[in-house]
Amino acid sequence: MRPIPRHLTSWKPWFYRAMLPALRRLGPEGCDAALVAVGLVLGTVPGRRGRIDRRLRSARSALGCVWDLEVARSGLAGNLARFAARDCTLEGLADDEAIARFDVDGAGHLDAVLADGRGAILLGGHFGAYLSAMHWLVRRRVPMRAMVQRPRHVSAELARWFDRAGTAGDPDSLGRHPQSGFFLRRSMPPGEGVLRVLRARSALREGMAIFINGDVAWDAGCARPGRLLGRESNYQSAWADLAAITGAPVLPVFCSHRPGGRFSMTIDPPWSLSAGDQQRAVDRYLSRLESAIAAEPAEAIAHLLWASSPLAVLGDRPVGRPARPVPSAKPRVRVRGRVGPDRAPSPLR
Repeated sequence: MRPIPRHLTSWKPWFYRAMLPALRRLGPEGCDAALVAVGLVLGTVPGRRGRIDRRLRSARSALGCVWDLEVARSGLAGNLARFAARDCTLEGLADDEAIARFDVDGAGHLDAVLADGRGAILLGGHFGAYLSAMHWLVRRRVPMRAMVQRPRHVSAELARWFDRAGTAGDPDSLGRHPQSGFFLRRSMPPGEGVLRVLRARSALREGMAIFINGDVAWDAGCARPGRLLGRESNYQSAWADLAAITGAPVLPVFCSHRPGGRFSMTIDPPWSLSAGDQQRAVDRYLSRLESAIAAEPAEAIAHLLWASSPLAVLGDRPVGRPARPVPSAKPRVRVRGRVGPDRAPSPLR
């Protein structure tokens, strides 16, 4: 018997190709309200509801927060479908319409750094509307390359940028530094990882920005130990090495969902790193990320619910007690292994 085709059993084609286009016709407020309603319904599924409660309790213990569990659960559930929508709610908008949906604090930090010609390392993570933050940067024509695993199910605008950035057909970059040469994969030969680091260094020295995620658990080179939500692991730290080598400042970027289909985006003031500062910088970023999770647990779906999250690895146990440190990775430039949670199972499953 022929098995049922995968595209008929997966929720993704129905969600991205049917539901989201229909919801966008309701306008930003209607689309956002509908996604929140879908998330709240999904959050009532017995198994998922129990998992949300366990992860919130564990995170609350690790961070020393005093969340109202009922409020945090409702907020997290309400963001399930919003988070799965990625940046697709911005599909079909003109540049000025898309940019107008963002309330941005700190854009001047980025403008000043790029005007100085030193390049910039935009340090993102999988918190909140992280792909919408990249969408804003692309729409604003920031000269940028993304050193990430290429995400799937994104808006047509972001997909076009991934395909065209740095090619001969890209009017904004004059055929320099093709984006295809910056993508990371789960498993890469050592030489490919070195090439990506060298390309990033070259782009930074030409005054471009490099977007890279700092919350990726990394089981090979270019990693340093860090603590997130009570769990010690090695985290990708190529961004810190690039900052120390090139002198390019680091600007952490955070983006959260807001009612009515809007987004709140923060670009932190730049950090400057010198040789030897890399470990402190990794610790500083993870602490900054934990403060964002503590302030807005509803935006931490990746860090609380994904299969690759620290709490999933700990098996939903409370994590207030310090764990045994993880030895630091050897100082080698090698990009292999687990590249991050972009392909982790979605909370909609």
